[in-house]
Amino acid sequence: MRNIKSPISNLKYIIILLGLIMSAWLLPALYELVSPRTDKTPFVVYSCLDSTFIKMEVQDKQVHYIDFRGQEFTKSEADSLLPLFAFRQLVAEGRLPDSLYGVALTPKLIQQNSFHFKTSPKQLNKPAVGLYTMLESASGRVDLTLPSDVFRLTDDGLEFIDCETNTINKAKSLSFLRELTKHGFTFPVQLIWGNGTTRKDYDNGFLLTDSQNRLFQLKMVKGTPFVRKIYDPLDMSSSRHLDISSFIQLFTLEPANRQLIGLVVSDDYRLFAVRSDGTITQIGANSQQLTANCQLIYDPQSMQITITGDLFHWTITEYTATDSRYYAVDAKTFEQVACAIIPDPERPLSQRIERIILPIRLRFTSWRTQLIAPNINDD
Repeated sequence: MRNIKSPISNLKYIIILLGLIMSAWLLPALYELVSPRTDKTPFVVYSCLDSTFIKMEVQDKQVHYIDFRGQEFTKSEADSLLPLFAFRQLVAEGRLPDSLYGVALTPKLIQQNSFHFKTSPKQLNKPAVGLYTMLESASGRVDLTLPSDVFRLTDDGLEFIDCETNTINKAKSLSFLRELTKHGFTFPVQLIWGNGTTRKDYDNGFLLTDSQNRLFQLKMVKGTPFVRKIYDPLDMSSSRHLDISSFIQLFTLEPANRQLIGLVVSDDYRLFAVRSDGTITQIGANSQQLTANCQLIYDPQSMQITITGDLFHWTITEYTATDSRYYAVDAKTFEQVACAIIPDPERPLSQRIERIILPIRLRFTSWRTQLIAPNINDD
């Protein structure tokens, strides 16, 4: 006779399997409660006066200012070495330099040329509804306002939809389609990025790539479409050819000095700045100090990046799974002037013990995405 397992026996194995899954999920979570993480990443800024990076690190509940040569400074000394970062404090104390590198310094000039950008894989990998807001970039008003419509992308164009009536504005859709087509844009859109918030001084519209991996800017100026072709990988004769076959990530920015449209990342992980005149420049290239170990590369799916910009330099910080990378680039030429790669310190004893006693760790959240899904050992 054929041996047939009873339903009770099958249920026993199911309960065991569920118990193992629950243990892989609950035990790491409970362990983290009794051994909380104390890792704190220091904030790092490049000092053009000291020609090195200065980190602000919390130790024993006190902020310590240490450069990458190991020299420690008082807060007052650090403010003097970072005049563009600490300009408000220096103004209050009457210590702001009158000029720096031949440029007369004023609080307004410093503020207009300062900006901060930060993103991570988790911020990039989030659910998207596929609806975009086209703000007016030349309204003549101080405050930006949301329009009464949104647009969506199709395989052969784009459609503006009235939010109140839920109907397609065919005339507006056709006008934007014609302007894109006139500049050589071919659908479908491969990548698109825009900053739809009204909490900014002005709007740069959208950066987008077409089916031929060409890079364009699209925005609305006084109710009419504006299109600019920024880069064509197929145009080998162009003086601006940068040997980019395709792009993998776009970022639209609106810095106060209006010198940038955004940032783009090529398929070989090079980072580029798109200037307001439509030119595109690689960041961190063409420097005599550039070495293979210090070459600036950026993988949006595995690195967190932070850019702190001022009048003279950008400090670019990248966090990877194994190290922290710091780059200083000239704010005008984007040439690299300094670089430091610091391996991550050894994991605390509590984390090493966790990996020994809990070799399988199940989580439903991840540093890579905002989607809720099972992840094994994704620390």
